[in-house]
Amino acid sequence: MTISNLQNGHSNPNINEPAFLAIQKNKPTFHIWRIENFQLISIPKDSYGTFFKGDTYLIYHCTEIQKTLYQHIHIWIGSESSIDEQGVAAYKMVELDEFLGSAPVQHRECQSYESERFLSYFKQKGGLKYQNGGVQSGFHHYEKNFEPRLFQVKGKRNIRLNELASIEWTSMNRNDSFLIDLSATVFVWNGKLANKMEKLQALNKARMLRDERNGECNIVIVEDGEEKDLSKDELKLFESKFPLKEKLSKLRNDVSNQDDLKFEKDSYSYLKLYKCSDALDDGDGMVKIKIIEQKTGPLYKEDLNSDDSYIVDNGKHGIWVWIGKKSSQKERQEAMRNALGFLQAKGYNEKQQNAIKVTRVIDESEPFEFKALFNRWPELNETKGLGRTFSNNLIAKTLQTKFDASILHSNHQIAAESQMVDDGKGHKQIWFVSNFDIHQLEPSKYSEFHTGDCYIIHYKYKLENTEKHILYYWIGKKSTLDEQGTVALKVIELDNEICSGQAMQVRIVEGKEPIHFMSMFDGRIIIYKGGRASGFKNMNNSDDVQLAENYMLQIKSYGSSNIKAIQVDCNASNLNSNDVFIICHNLSVFYIWCGKSSTGDEREAAKSIVLSAKKEPEIIIESQERAEFWNILGGKTEYHKVKRPINTNQATFTRLFEISNSSGRINVNEIYQFTQNDLNTNDVMLLDAWDKIFLWIGLNSNKTEKEESEKIAIEYLKSDPSQRPNDLPIYKIKQGFEPPIFTGYFGPWDFSYWTSKNDVDYNSIKQELQSKNQPQLFQLAIKEKSLNGIKTRDAIDFNKYPKYSYEQLIKPVDELPENVLSEAKEVHLTEEDFMKIFKISFQQFKEKPVWKQKELKRSVRLF
Repeated sequence: MTISNLQNGHSNPNINEPAFLAIQKNKPTFHIWRIENFQLISIPKDSYGTFFKGDTYLIYHCTEIQKTLYQHIHIWIGSESSIDEQGVAAYKMVELDEFLGSAPVQHRECQSYESERFLSYFKQKGGLKYQNGGVQSGFHHYEKNFEPRLFQVKGKRNIRLNELASIEWTSMNRNDSFLIDLSATVFVWNGKLANKMEKLQALNKARMLRDERNGECNIVIVEDGEEKDLSKDELKLFESKFPLKEKLSKLRNDVSNQDDLKFEKDSYSYLKLYKCSDALDDGDGMVKIKIIEQKTGPLYKEDLNSDDSYIVDNGKHGIWVWIGKKSSQKERQEAMRNALGFLQAKGYNEKQQNAIKVTRVIDESEPFEFKALFNRWPELNETKGLGRTFSNNLIAKTLQTKFDASILHSNHQIAAESQMVDDGKGHKQIWFVSNFDIHQLEPSKYSEFHTGDCYIIHYKYKLENTEKHILYYWIGKKSTLDEQGTVALKVIELDNEICSGQAMQVRIVEGKEPIHFMSMFDGRIIIYKGGRASGFKNMNNSDDVQLAENYMLQIKSYGSSNIKAIQVDCNASNLNSNDVFIICHNLSVFYIWCGKSSTGDEREAAKSIVLSAKKEPEIIIESQERAEFWNILGGKTEYHKVKRPINTNQATFTRLFEISNSSGRINVNEIYQFTQNDLNTNDVMLLDAWDKIFLWIGLNSNKTEKEESEKIAIEYLKSDPSQRPNDLPIYKIKQGFEPPIFTGYFGPWDFSYWTSKNDVDYNSIKQELQSKNQPQLFQLAIKEKSLNGIKTRDAIDFNKYPKYSYEQLIKPVDELPENVLSEAKEVHLTEEDFMKIFKISFQQFKEKPVWKQKELKRSVRLF
């Protein structure tokens, strides 16, 4: 087994933290510890996913993929945790890192701003749950006196359940769902703009609370604006916390409870590289880190030197600290601290610093999210797993032997790697765009394209007696915008007319033809200059395409099954020693010029092209040209003779994103360790396979998402910090018609998944939950004085209680004055003493949640 990340030796034997002894090294595992009294205390497995706002946690996650271990350490910082706890967590992260041989990737997570990777750990738990209090609050134990709680249910895919400080309308908004837990009754209140997943998760959380109470709990679902439809008892109970007369004036209408953070740069494409180096301060003689800007994107792996450390700044989307393998142990240990110092130096405020993900990675142990920021990241060895670059030679051998498409459909991983649905021998029909319409192309010209035109290719094949359809639309680099718009519309029309809306639609830009497209033309196409006069450029109303009497084609091979003949200007300066060229003179004489570094595939392709024109070519080897040949090219001149370097394998990645362009800008949320059930039928999903993009159209996705999906994909590519080409092939796939070249990226695929699985029906779940309510529980709850808990506390008249000195009030209970309320000693302080001891007024103290009041009283020995 290989350990991704492991280098530079072994674990540190001097680490004696007993909490780490439970870790089985080099094996998949998951551990969470909480900082308690400066120690690491292991959290029970059944509590994973619940985090207290007043605490700090250390998390270690190790998973195995394709026999390689991926290790990640996270510290999670609650919004009300102490600086001391955060310092202990940071120190323990370094210790754990050393214990594991400086192998893992390190992450800093702040409450409400967690990374998608961190959130993915708790997907099976239904998301994260934030609870008030901390290790000192007593809230990690069950309390005898139940106190009502209000939770916000927020998120679309990764749900966060956040306990709010006060139970009132001002804590709520119309964009989320909320749980009001009154012990014997749980209300689910859904804002008008809450999304479907929030509503469903709120119901699920309410069900869990009922199960914890052995069914002795009613669940009432309240829709925003329908509160008056509740029964008399339900409404009375609901209004004990949320009087309807206060709703209009207090309910917030803002989009989110979360701050809308403002950054100088708000683009994924923002990318800067900084070098970190030691510098001796003349003032105090201390060695300090000096950070020097190196460049802006695009970035390349070659920009990183193993002798140094770097910071990669991706703006609000995160910063990465890269540690060279020859860097010192101190540099490794100080990496996270230096990163936080970098954020402060950039002038970010505290909330902005919390929102920015900070990650430390080690040289040769980089996770794919880091590599994906780079335009070029060559791998010395071919990447293992679904992400590897598939060998063109293997595809060629497959095509040359008897091709069995059923293998691809039974082994979807091979289909995904090869990107072949069959051998390309199915039936095809081709149209070209002219004058805002499409016209059929003569079959004799099926492998010929013009850079100034757009084409549609309808490909039809059979799988297990079922007819399948692909609609490719090819966009020439010199085609006009009106032609490109026409071809996109006509593809949709053809899909509905001849494919019953079931075709896979594939957008192809000239020069980026995928392997299956090439296989339809036996692996060889010709791309001529010019095109038909069309649309606004058609002044003579002509569709004729005429070749010049003299022209030259450059034969470029990307493997034996991917060869293109591209027309270039007919002069000697365009020759290239790495390629083969066809030169046509007076439409009758053909020469094939073979560069010294050209391949046999290119030479054979050139011969077949000339022979198809029923001409016999003259073969000319580089450096053996006659004067007559140079005359045809306008005279001998200099041309490119440097041998083309052999490309090392580029690391490729397969990533699934949930894409949204709400608010007029693109939002991207990545889904880690994805499977088929991560494809949400209400969404358009984007699968990034590095050299191609798949758009999966969910059955219930809205009209705007469907119509704008291609535009969103292009915007996604434009905003990619790696600055890949924007003209990659884009595949549009409809739910229920997924080909193996797509399903192979998802592991086991169940074609009956969506037909056998009833789509979650919110109304039926709502009805089922409320049908189990017990009327007597409403009556019991209404009578309980505990429902008025907060109101009773609010009614306390601070001035009516006798006053005593602080020294008298901190005595044992049996030594207190007779008229002192032992459960509320603070009301016996004078206003001056109260302010001196608590640093806030009594009114401010009352406004804090009960758990916070308890913590404050405990801290001054009045609890």
